[in-house]
Amino acid sequence: MAAIHELIKQVSDPALRERLEQEIKNVTKDKKFGLVFEEHIPECTALYGHPIKRGANVAKRKSNIGDVYTVVNMKRDIAVCKNRATGGVFEIPVSDLVAVALLGEAVFPVLRPIDKVQKTDDSSLWHILIEADNYHALQLLEYLYPKKVDCIYIDPPYNTGTDDWKYNDAFVDSSDHWSHSKWLSMMKKRLQLAGKILSDQGALIISIGYQEVHRLVLLCEELFPGKQVVVVTVQTSGGKPSGGFNYLQEYIVFVVPTDFKATSLQFAGGKSRPPFEGLTLATFNQTQRPNQTYPIFVDKETMCIVGCGDSLTDRVDKGLFTGELDEFEYNYGEAPEGCSAVWPITSKGDKCVWRLVSDRLLGDWEKGYIKVSINKSKKNPNEYSIQYLPDGVIKKIKNGKLEVLGTEENKHTLIFGENTTVGLDVPTIWNEKAFYTSKGTSQIDDVFGEKVFPYPKPIDLIAEVIKIATKEDSLVLDFFAGSGTTLNAVNLLNEQDGYNRRCILVTNNELSKKQTKALKKAGETPGSERWESNGICRAVTWPRTKYTILGKRENGEELEGEYGFFTGEDDRKLSDGFEANVEYFRLGFVDKNSVSLGRQFKQILPLLWLKSGAVGARPELDGEDDPEMMICPENEFAILVDETRFGEFSEIVNRDYKIKTVYFVTNSEDSFREMSDGIRADFTYQLYRDYVDNFGIGGRRNFG
Repeated sequence: MAAIHELIKQVSDPALRERLEQEIKNVTKDKKFGLVFEEHIPECTALYGHPIKRGANVAKRKSNIGDVYTVVNMKRDIAVCKNRATGGVFEIPVSDLVAVALLGEAVFPVLRPIDKVQKTDDSSLWHILIEADNYHALQLLEYLYPKKVDCIYIDPPYNTGTDDWKYNDAFVDSSDHWSHSKWLSMMKKRLQLAGKILSDQGALIISIGYQEVHRLVLLCEELFPGKQVVVVTVQTSGGKPSGGFNYLQEYIVFVVPTDFKATSLQFAGGKSRPPFEGLTLATFNQTQRPNQTYPIFVDKETMCIVGCGDSLTDRVDKGLFTGELDEFEYNYGEAPEGCSAVWPITSKGDKCVWRLVSDRLLGDWEKGYIKVSINKSKKNPNEYSIQYLPDGVIKKIKNGKLEVLGTEENKHTLIFGENTTVGLDVPTIWNEKAFYTSKGTSQIDDVFGEKVFPYPKPIDLIAEVIKIATKEDSLVLDFFAGSGTTLNAVNLLNEQDGYNRRCILVTNNELSKKQTKALKKAGETPGSERWESNGICRAVTWPRTKYTILGKRENGEELEGEYGFFTGEDDRKLSDGFEANVEYFRLGFVDKNSVSLGRQFKQILPLLWLKSGAVGARPELDGEDDPEMMICPENEFAILVDETRFGEFSEIVNRDYKIKTVYFVTNSEDSFREMSDGIRADFTYQLYRDYVDNFGIGGRRNFG
């Protein structure tokens, strides 16, 4: 029906147009039940800077981008265009056109580096900001991280009827009778893709207002059968009067597995538990983290740690072990006289790794942060059990929230008073004043020193949401990134508990209706430098990301204010910044044929870095020519471009245990399988077929 209404608008005869509208109204007045809505005319994305050529879909720069033409011929600087809706043919100057991508159309995305912040060389962790329409970004993320994202948090438009979002480049307001239908159509397409990148045990978390919460719940129940969909009510203000009611709340919709267990909550705790936790990390093994596989030597008489043996990584580097990593066997006989060797083994008797590298372990032992006790597990052959203090507990010691009563007799190990924990069950009503929208406004004002963005979510709220659904190495995604609060919150959490969550932000570069009107009046058009520099990504999201990591603005001024994240005291200043790295990309598109012919290696390289985990600083090519091979142990991946060099390539890769992912450029599936069999790597991919097939077939498959 939406498509019919769009076509009726193009009828030039006003009497006929009115009659058609009345007849359509009569036909559609019957009541429908359930979540029934129109699949609206496909959305379009403007591709500024993309060449205008025959066969391309285009729109007029100064018109509605949803009015799409196909270029049927080119006459120098004139494009002969056929309107996709009416079939009319027009000659339009190329300078008046912009290429567009339709949702569902096969596109071949790449990421073009714009800027980056490398605050620390000590961390291999890199966050990512992508400037893009989020639908096409989600298509790319499905290729990069299928079923690998642990937590998706989004804050989509609330559809309040106050021009807070666009459909096909047109603001949707309260006069649009299809506003709910358009909103659902927009959300459905994106949530379908989100489901393809969310891990099986992952959490999808959506902030929403009363205007669409009920429709959103029905949509989520339809799209995610087998998941539990739970609505949490959050008081976000002292009240907003409307229609005789005072609205105090917004909502957070959780889409999680039926056996979901929250990691922890800051504001709903209160239980007492021992501060020490097991040092074993059961989710990894010696092939994945050989540097965390080593024996701890415990004196049998004193039960004190006297040292550590070489890690598996050290043994390989020194030539003490030359076999496959999974063939390495624990040797209890290498302990010094009078000592017992303790290896990383779970209570079930399975090999695993330690949570800390040996240097950190020994340092923490001296500080009293390590506890040795008699092992009581019958399936574990170790004589002793080792426990450690998580970074969150250490922080509580340093800020005085956990009382230290002394040390164990003749040991460094600390003795504590009562340790009150955070909560584990998520309450369905949150009324903390730290979650008020006004706090989010003051926080972003502190970052910029002025008002730049209306109603951002408070960092405290987003940090709490993410903490609930993430673990040590979780991958977090926000594809309605707005002002960038989610990445700010992830950095704050990582600083607080010592985890290594990685965050990907996606946002477009749209302007508000007020900005759009002012720039058009000044003669600016979308795509111009002045226009784009005022967009949300370049004017708000990226500057906030950069400033909060560095602790200062572009002009060198230090940020003022404190975080005070549920600490009861403002003990972390914004000017402290974070030990984090981030890179900013803009989504672009390339020609399928040029990819298939291997002419886009440089353009594809950032995607391969991301697909391999975005470990370490992104590798860059020195010259214009493609290399015959790239070996990047610091990034944990390698690429063979010239398959005739496989012998040399495999020899290098097979002796470097850091390389987890390998890419082969070959058109032959037989060659790909043969080379994969001869390489030691966790993952292998065929270029460029893997990429072309994903977007050529997957792009069309994702639509509908």
